[in-house]
Amino acid sequence: MTPLGPASPPDPAAPAPPDHGPSHPWETCVWPLAAFLALGALEPSPSGGGLAASLGIPMSAYPAVYALRLAVTLGLLAWHWPTIRGWIGRASCWPALLGLFLVIPWVVLATLQREAGWAGWAGGTGERAAFNPFEAYAGNPIATWGYLLLRGLGLVVVVPIVEELFLRGFLMRYCIDEDFWKVPFGSLTAAAAGACAVYAIGTHPAEAVAALAWFGIVTGIAASTRQPIDCILAHAGTNLALGAWVIATGAWWLM
Repeated sequence: MTPLGPASPPDPAAPAPPDHGPSHPWETCVWPLAAFLALGALEPSPSGGGLAASLGIPMSAYPAVYALRLAVTLGLLAWHWPTIRGWIGRASCWPALLGLFLVIPWVVLATLQREAGWAGWAGGTGERAAFNPFEAYAGNPIATWGYLLLRGLGLVVVVPIVEELFLRGFLMRYCIDEDFWKVPFGSLTAAAAGACAVYAIGTHPAEAVAALAWFGIVTGIAASTRQPIDCILAHAGTNLALGAWVIATGAWWLM
């Protein structure tokens, strides 16, 4: 029989166990986007269809509904932020800079798809709100820029975080192993790449060609650096440039 004795101290030279995801991975990676998409069903659309129309929500209520959508999603992110922050990695500059340039193929391909008449192939599914605050709040600059700040918060901060946590933090890894938190971030298989393509088309039907190209490039960033923050920053960079393009050109159909 082995004699009992004091436990051996941990070896400081031993490698730390791999950290492939935050604690409570389902709640952290899935719930924020699920809430964001679910509340998005309440947003009115230019065509006047969908759940918002059946509930009698007018287009003028879009900013209020969007604010509610952001508030709930931000609450979920804030609740889980301590564990998210410790997992996503250290920020570097180049992914955001690359994301800024990626707005060019996004706008070009989305415009070509629209001009080719492919934008309506999904029967209105995923229709953009195209809410123009310069028209809706003509003569009221405080309301106009207040809305733009709200929309910018969602576009540049909230959407990149929740979408990357879901797509590359959960969905693509779940296609590799049901215990997705055990799969290293950035792992890539044919099934994971296929899931990414389906997600890109399903969530961006009016810009499906652009979404396929853009999401494919950012998947390459994930596979290269293995850090969630790089994908989030690339996403934020593209969305920031897209918002600036829309304001400058009036192409509100992109938002």
